[in-house]
Parts: sequence; C-alpha cells; structure tokens
Amino acid sequence: MRQAFEGRTVRVKMDLPATSEGVDIQYRGEPPLDFRSYSQRIKRFGVSLRSGDSVMVTTVRVKGKNIEFQLGGGGYGTLGDPSANVSLGTVSKSQREQDLEQEIQNEPNTTRRSQMSRELARMVADRERENGDRRAREVELTALRQREIEEKRLQAGSRFNLRFPDNYLKESVPTPQELQTMLAEYVAFDGVAGSGEAAMPRSTRVRKGMTMEEVYGILGEPSDTARNPLGEFEQVTATWVQGGGATKVTFINGVAVKFSVQGL
Repeated sequence: MRQAFEGRTVRVKMDLPATSEGVDIQYRGEPPLDFRSYSQRIKRFGVSLRSGDSVMVTTVRVKGKNIEFQLGGGGYGTLGDPSANVSLGTVSKSQREQDLEQEIQNEPNTTRRSQMSRELARMVADRERENGDRRAREVELTALRQREIEEKRLQAGSRFNLRFPDNYLKESVPTPQELQTMLAEYVAFDGVAGSGEAAMPRSTRVRKGMTMEEVYGILGEPSDTARNPLGEFEQVTATWVQGGGATKVTFINGVAVKFSVQGL
C-alpha cells in the first residue's frame, strides 16, 4: 500500500477537517461515513482540504484496527505539534518574605514588628503584581499561539481513518485496489500508480517537507508569489500556472507544508 499510494497525488471529493482526527470510515458500515463526527470536526476545526483539491498522499499506515490514509501531512495534532496554552510560571515567596513572616510572629517590639509588617506587605504586593502581569501576558501569548495554530491547521492536511472489526487486519490486510475501492466515493485516484496514467506531471514529484529550493528546482520559477508573516515565521504561497492547471505550494519558514493542483 505504501508503494502504491505514498507520494502520489489524489483529488478529494469532499471537504476535510483541519485536524489529525480526520474522517472516520467504517468498513461495511451503513452508512460507512460517520456524518456526526465529521460535521462536528468541520465545525470545530475548520476545513484544511476542500472538495476538488489535489493533494499528496503522505502516509499510509496499518495501525491496530485502523488504516490511516494521510493527506498533505495527516492533519494538525500529530506528535510534536504544540498546544495553544502558554505558561510563564508564578513568582514564589522569596526567602526574605518567608523569614519576615516568621520574624513578625516572634518579634516582641511593636515598632519593629510594624516596620517588618510594612516591608512584608510591600514584598507581597510586588509579587502579586508580577504574577498578575504574568497572567495577563499568558493570555496574550496563548491568543497569539492559538491564531498561529489555527493558521497551521489549515496548512497541515487531513486524513481518512478506515476502521475495521476486531482482529480483521490481523488476518487480512486490504490490497491497494481494495483500499482504493473503499475510498473511491471520497477520493479520486487519477494519479495513483496502476491507474493507467502513462506519464505523471512534474508536480507529483513535489513532497511535503521539501525546501523551497528543491521545489523550485522541480517546477521552475513560480508564476506568482505571496508572502505573509506567520508569528515568528514567514509564509510563502507560490503558484505555477502550467498547461491546463495551476500548482500551488505553501511554504512556512522555507519548508513545503501544503501542495495542491487544480484545473483552470
């Protein structure tokens, strides 16, 4: 299956959610597509691949009771993708603050005790003010990271999860032709090896994870280039208009993260 599909370009026939949870397909289910979870994921995460998009098959993996058919990276939320929450920690009591608390309890002189109490109050106020500033900064940074993650979600592809009965895959793994048949309602395999294509276009040689120089070496100079800041990185979207279609590759920090081909 890996040899038949990975690195090939397919065309999706439905919108796919921008998450590694992907779309669940039940083997011999009625209906096979879990529409409830599908609609919930679209609503929660948005759409990373739209119906008609051409995208690379990046991974095919047999995993337990499932076969993962990953497109354009497999969706955001895989191992290594960061969460949105930012924590700056809190300022703890200093040793001086702890010593003052103890000394105040043991100090018999009223004047001296009042002086130490005022010093302690200042230290507590300073610490609480610093922690308040940190909490406010955490909110700002979390919101910024959330926006960055939402943008990355839209560039990270999606996947189909083909779910089988217990022990089914231990006894029989589908052939590439059988897998293609199971997904035919949702994916067009025009560019898959063995489909009858005599010659594959240069765009099918592009892989997620390639550098910008490698992609340019395959496709040449793009017809159009758009650059946008993305947090601390730069997002570059390059478009090649060649023959009867347009090839679009999105780079973040100089690395290809999304690839699509559409007819004109």
